[in-house]
Amino acid sequence: MSVERPLPFHKWRGVGDVSPAEVRGERMARQRLIGEPFPDLVSCVGTLGAVQFQEFEDSLWSLARRTHDRPARDAIAAEIAEGRLVRHHVLRPTWHVVRIEDLGWMLDLTADRIRAQSRPQMRATGVLDDRDRLVGLVGEIVESAEAPLTRKEIGAALAERGVELKGQALGHITVSAELDKVVTTGPRRGSWDTFVPFASRIPTVELDREEALVRLATMYLAGHAPATARDFAWWAGLTLTDAKRAFEQVEVDEVAPTTSDGTAFILSLFDELVIAYQDRSHYQVPIAGGGTIDVWGGNLVLLDGVVAATWRSLKPKRKDGNGLFEITPVRALTRADRDRIDADALAFIDHLDIPVDLQWKDPA
Repeated sequence: MSVERPLPFHKWRGVGDVSPAEVRGERMARQRLIGEPFPDLVSCVGTLGAVQFQEFEDSLWSLARRTHDRPARDAIAAEIAEGRLVRHHVLRPTWHVVRIEDLGWMLDLTADRIRAQSRPQMRATGVLDDRDRLVGLVGEIVESAEAPLTRKEIGAALAERGVELKGQALGHITVSAELDKVVTTGPRRGSWDTFVPFASRIPTVELDREEALVRLATMYLAGHAPATARDFAWWAGLTLTDAKRAFEQVEVDEVAPTTSDGTAFILSLFDELVIAYQDRSHYQVPIAGGGTIDVWGGNLVLLDGVVAATWRSLKPKRKDGNGLFEITPVRALTRADRDRIDADALAFIDHLDIPVDLQWKDPA
């Protein structure tokens, strides 16, 4: 498959050139959280470049809310399972959804660093020295299977061949098989991922390293600017040196100046608006030790672009009961503030398409 080079765009603005509200507003506009939504799921993901999909069910809303007519959850899952989108470990060592035509060259650019980062854990679980052989076995098992296999089923097939891998050890090997372009994901079975041969879903697209680097930076800024080279390095899993060099070669289209004032968003903890930046201070996200996001076990509610509350979705206590969408404020909110948040929460609940009650849980 041939790939055209990115088109030239106008010079992009840096984070320090505008106010925090304008930084947030431009990011929201580029990601179509405000303004006209993306026409379809593929253009949404293609513009953002990659969408972190660590929590599958919560992340479906991240795509739906940015896309015209807010596609149903089943439709999004089907596009990821068998269409032009795929869920795979790429960029940073976590799940992302990307277009199938982008996955191969993204892996060529970023997989080596993920492999290096995973070596200590693989050594600790005893699979590092035998990694390549085990990945080959996984490939043989998935290739010969009559249907897509879950990770547990791959483990059982390995056990039949005399290899006992469970827990993190099995997870490290299946991720390694993803990084080596041996397997990728297929249709989910309930809440479990399945795996299929990489070549059965993913087309071959070859770019030289510099072209891939510039292409990824162009995609990142088109869907995430204003941002810094450090933000891009974090998001892409690249060195800061590579990120800076790419930024020197990239220009992006301008968007009309806008602001985050007046907005209210129910977001997954891993939504691109927040997770795609190393510096999350513009959103006043609480940070715990080690630089990780501290949201007290919940997801994010942004009001005027900054954290106002957290939320979590709870399963019904009874088989015939309703689920619970629980919002916990982290600061004082007016009735008008809560009404704005309620409106977005009800849109999220409507997308779930199951009986769910909305409840506020105020701190004691």
